[in-house]
Amino acid sequence: MEQNQKRSAESQFAIRPASFDEAGLFYAMTPEEDQRLGCIGHVRMDFGHRGKEFWHTWWPRGPEELNGPEFKAELQEVVDKLRTGVLKDLASMTKYCWDYGGEVGNWPTNYGYIVETENYRYCLRCNPVPGDYQAYLTAFDLRVQRQNLAEQPVVIGRVTYAGGEQVEYTDAEAYLQCIREELPNHPVTGFRYETLTDDPAVRKQADDILYDLNGEENPRPLEDYQKQTNQGMMMGGMT
Repeated sequence: MEQNQKRSAESQFAIRPASFDEAGLFYAMTPEEDQRLGCIGHVRMDFGHRGKEFWHTWWPRGPEELNGPEFKAELQEVVDKLRTGVLKDLASMTKYCWDYGGEVGNWPTNYGYIVETENYRYCLRCNPVPGDYQAYLTAFDLRVQRQNLAEQPVVIGRVTYAGGEQVEYTDAEAYLQCIREELPNHPVTGFRYETLTDDPAVRKQADDILYDLNGEENPRPLEDYQKQTNQGMMMGGMT
């Protein structure tokens, strides 16, 4: 039974290398981003002068009510688990980073690892360099994050330009008006659009504008769009 409990604890606090797309989670964010992602705070850590000590400081970044007994207890468990491996000492961290990768930018290279539980996400940034702070462990409340993301307006469509500028629209009429205004100039501006909504009326209107630009009438009735799930429409080729 004791062996099963140990195996369960290891599974609960499984650590994985971060992907490059997740790199932003490991660095300072705006207060708005902290709030949107349910950031609670971070622990700053270092291994002292000889690389075998363990000093740490807590920095709050969210509402105090998120830093409750449930979170504090789990944070301690997560840190205890990490202390058996990547956070054991500086030499162990260096070897762990070399073995598992997880580069998240900066110079010298920093490495990112994620532990995710039912209600929290812990993002560990490792900086295996003597004489500096060697680790930052940022904690996010997934319940707050899910609620905030669910309340965000749905993106109707996205437009891009040759220079790399990108705009996302949550208002259907504003998105369609942008297509009407920008589409005639697309050879010069590199304007492209992508319809992301499954709303058949919006998808048909976006196609209507494209056909109209070519002096044609859209041969597809609204019923066709109601039967077909969104495939994504983009100027410069349809995908």
